[in-house]
Amino acid sequence: MFPEIGTVGPLTFHSFGLMVALALIAAGYFLSLDLRDRGMSANLAFELMLAGGIGGIVGARVYYVIERGGGDGLFSGAGLVWYGGLIGGFLAVVGLALVRRLPVGTVANLSAPALAIGYCIGRIGCQLAGDGDYGSASDLPWAMSYPDGTVPTTESVHPTPLYEALSQLVIFWLLWRLRARLAGGWALFGAYFVASGVMRFLVEFLRRNPEEAAGLTTAQLISLALVVIGAALVWTGRGRTPRPATA
Repeated sequence: MFPEIGTVGPLTFHSFGLMVALALIAAGYFLSLDLRDRGMSANLAFELMLAGGIGGIVGARVYYVIERGGGDGLFSGAGLVWYGGLIGGFLAVVGLALVRRLPVGTVANLSAPALAIGYCIGRIGCQLAGDGDYGSASDLPWAMSYPDGTVPTTESVHPTPLYEALSQLVIFWLLWRLRARLAGGWALFGAYFVASGVMRFLVEFLRRNPEEAAGLTTAQLISLALVVIGAALVWTGRGRTPRPATA
């Protein structure tokens, strides 16, 4: 694993921070393509990317502090929780949509593929950092250890960050193809909730998180809630005609 890329003077550059930057760039690129396809200004991509990125990092960090009581620096590959990032990024993007007087449902749909590709690249950062997101012990041919990770282990374990990265890549592909079919407000965003919730629920069986209720982890309970909410959004938004918007 490569948690640190190198140092320049007092500054240390982390692989996780690099992947976060690449995730934002990729999200912004696909946002600009989607905006053009919807007849909106591609220049909005930078604003949405910036709002989602800042809100996501702050939310992920705050959630981690509340849940576990602290951690390392923002870009160290530790101390960030995906659900907190989703909440923080969502609130920031919704706030921007309200300020710019854009239909929030359409902006939510725009965010869905960008979230998936960003999550995919971010999990590659977790893999490079060896930040403790890896799974339980395994003797499968692709199991690996993280002796030099931020949270090191010499035991062969499930590389769950790679499982999640590959899953999110598939989810991104599906969402990108479904943009026209699920164009009603919130429908595509709901599909992202359903797909990501199912993915995380299943991956949690291979993770090392403690059970909280009914034999399920906190992440699994949240995943179930996301699936229910997402299914409701898809159902209510699938027949709607999106309201035209320009900015």
